[in-house]
Amino acid sequence: MGIPSAKKQIDKPEWPKTELNPAQKEAAFATNEPLLIVAGAGTGKTKTLTTRIAYLIKEGVHPSKICALTFTNKAAQEMLERVGKLTNLQTGGNLKHNSPYIGTFHSLGARILREAGHFLGREPNFAIFDDNDSFKLIKKIIKESNEKDLKPADLSSKISAIKNGMAKPAKIERREDWMVSQSFAEYEKKLMQNNAFDFDDLIQKVVLIFKTKPEVLARYQNRFSHFLVDEYQDINDVQYEMVKLLADREKNLSVVGDHNQTIYSWRGSNLEIFLNFERDWAGSRLIFLGENYRSTQKIIAAASELIKNNLKKPAGLKEDALWTNNSEGEQIVLKEAQDEIEEANWIASEIRKLKAKSEKCKIQNEKQEESEVGDSQIAILYRTNAQSRAIEQALIEHEIPYQIFGGLKFYERREIKDVISALRYISNPAGEISRERLEKLLRKAGFIRFEKELAGKNDWTPTKIIEGFLKVANYFEYLDKNFTNPEERRENIMELLSFASAFEKVDEFLERMSLLQAMDNVEENKNLSVKLMTMHLAKGLEFENIFVAGATEGLLPHHRAMGNTDELEEERRLLYVAMTRAKTRLFLSFYDLPSRFLSEIPQELMRFSGGMGLEDEERYITLD
Repeated sequence: MGIPSAKKQIDKPEWPKTELNPAQKEAAFATNEPLLIVAGAGTGKTKTLTTRIAYLIKEGVHPSKICALTFTNKAAQEMLERVGKLTNLQTGGNLKHNSPYIGTFHSLGARILREAGHFLGREPNFAIFDDNDSFKLIKKIIKESNEKDLKPADLSSKISAIKNGMAKPAKIERREDWMVSQSFAEYEKKLMQNNAFDFDDLIQKVVLIFKTKPEVLARYQNRFSHFLVDEYQDINDVQYEMVKLLADREKNLSVVGDHNQTIYSWRGSNLEIFLNFERDWAGSRLIFLGENYRSTQKIIAAASELIKNNLKKPAGLKEDALWTNNSEGEQIVLKEAQDEIEEANWIASEIRKLKAKSEKCKIQNEKQEESEVGDSQIAILYRTNAQSRAIEQALIEHEIPYQIFGGLKFYERREIKDVISALRYISNPAGEISRERLEKLLRKAGFIRFEKELAGKNDWTPTKIIEGFLKVANYFEYLDKNFTNPEERRENIMELLSFASAFEKVDEFLERMSLLQAMDNVEENKNLSVKLMTMHLAKGLEFENIFVAGATEGLLPHHRAMGNTDELEEERRLLYVAMTRAKTRLFLSFYDLPSRFLSEIPQELMRFSGGMGLEDEERYITLD
């Protein structure tokens, strides 16, 4: 298949001076054919993909014929900047420019719908409902239908699952099926009445138009001749349908990703699409990028040994072990703690040691602006958001500034504020702020019941009062009805209950909590703070020093994954992603029962740090 000629007014850019290893060159300079680039962690996938775009333009492909898709605005912006530097051409997301289109799946979908949405009864100025808008609409539909058995969070998940290809509308065999079917139809009707699409529609409705209006599909197949997809392991069924329809005529599809970093199946990512690329695209070529430029040899060896226990990989991939020419590096530090409190304090103390080392480096080298162990080069990763409570407490007590990446600090979370307001009101009924929050939350009848059952009970333990509040307020049901992530919020409350169980009196608990918050008065600077985040949010990031907290059986792998091979493999991939974020130092810690995954890491790559009276003693992690 020939390469389309560039228009005369578009000059070929000078070939960029960029260094590529042999595998990267093979991928960047491949001829027109379906191309699967399997790129391990830290192997320069974005560099390879953007160089490929520049190469296509150099070889005569008109820039406007190229469409590169990714999943986040941040990733799209990085690609835009890199391609712009490589080609000296304007890049952007406007389909009318003589430039490559580089953007997210959803941004491309929105632009297509602006031109073709009239086929679905929408005007070009349609609104895009975000998750909050959609959730409010679903709550309104349930309220109007008076179907009290329907939970907004459940219905929202089912609608999204249907639109993303994770589920099909169920046959109406039960009343629940009928309620979901009716609500779905009403939801779609109201979206049209509001001249709106929801976020899922930006892909699903484009696929619908492509399948029912071949002239529209042909228009975009003519517009683009070459398609490139970043982070292909994260693609879902509907996104794949969109790409398949667009690229099916020319077959010039280049995708890059890593099957070992598929960690989003819970929101629709389908690993099988990545694994079946060679089957689905006849004559395709597979290229493996295995040289890691990020981490030390010991970190890479440990991660590679861990992930080889997963069985799923592309059929044509003979070898997927990473390797690096970086330094051998330090042993991975493994800590056994008695509980989450000891674990958190150990992490904080290790960070203090790193900070001290950083200051010493700065004194020895005054020109050094930022040491490899500076605060901004430290991240603490955990499996669930609820784990941040103990870690935050330890960092505050050790006067270590921190920043929650992609979320709120523990005591700033809404559900925690609700529970605390109940404790504060029981302790001090004159407190207007607590009373106002409870009255708004519980409304008149609920607040009267709350006062009747709990007022004057300040001699109760904090745990007993919290449990009473949860019961009186039907709080878990409230979470189900009003939030898209009720499970996560319940976990936060259970963590608060665990912390409160150490106190006999409400006032003592509130005083302790207030002191912790008062101590957290260091001015937050995102560039000078230790980063706290879930393992899922860490994907795509890197830090000199990584702490993985809670490598504990039941947390990692999570108890919900037990007994399911596919889910256990995803949990192992999650730890793999966490480990490969580290450039120089990696710390793993656990309490209670060690994660089964720890026994899969060679003992010679790890150094045991204390725990149960042991210090730097050679140990073996077993599950006996």
